[in-house]
Amino acid sequence: MDISDKKTVLDDAASIYQKREEKSERAKWRELKGFKAKWDHFRAYYLLKTAIWTGVAALVIYAGYAILRPKKEQVLYVAILDAVLLNDETQELQAGYNEYIGIDEKTQESRFDNSMLVSNIRHTSSMQQLMTHVAAGEIDIIIVGESTFQGWGNNLFRPLSEQLPADLYEELSERFCYAPSYDKDGNVIEGEEKPYGLYVTDLFRGREKPFGDYVTDMLSGKETKNEPLVLGICGNSGNEKNAEEFVRYILQRDKSENTQD
Repeated sequence: MDISDKKTVLDDAASIYQKREEKSERAKWRELKGFKAKWDHFRAYYLLKTAIWTGVAALVIYAGYAILRPKKEQVLYVAILDAVLLNDETQELQAGYNEYIGIDEKTQESRFDNSMLVSNIRHTSSMQQLMTHVAAGEIDIIIVGESTFQGWGNNLFRPLSEQLPADLYEELSERFCYAPSYDKDGNVIEGEEKPYGLYVTDLFRGREKPFGDYVTDMLSGKETKNEPLVLGICGNSGNEKNAEEFVRYILQRDKSENTQD
């Protein structure tokens, strides 16, 4: 029997033998009628992918910008501890100093930070943050209550005689805040009290007492007592000249001629 003459079970024209042609996305899109149909199709097949790739692209662009953009030179970092100046007072002080020293806002910046609370034993994280910045030579000036300041002495500061020019040093002698000096083991060196800071209470509109002490006294019923504010220039400041100019600024003196650029 010649099997070549037998008919196949399925006709050659059956759909199983027909060549399948996938429609292109462009063709599918054309066939969709109306905005709703197109939006439903896009949402079902492309919205999530588009959102993911857009997010990735945005992160890549932001990271590239953050890495490649020129970093501004920090000309001064003032740490205003225990919220002795409020936000608006701190911002006003910063704006005034920037104008006084003539900062180029495109390439330079100053930092005035009143966020750290250090006078209360519960504020150990702020103290660690402060000491980290000081050790790195990032903080130039510290403004804080007298009792806290005097506990630091030469651990954080150098005598003002080594930091200020002779004429300014002599002019400010009545403002000197003397503090003990300490040896390498943390013991007070007898007879070694030196002018490490300046009393500046009258130069600011802010509160004269650390924020933490206000709360403690209020809860305990103690009578509140204003504590003088003291300014000190950190011993390892990288912007000593600009720190000196800050002292001149709050005293309303003319700027010196050899200010750092």
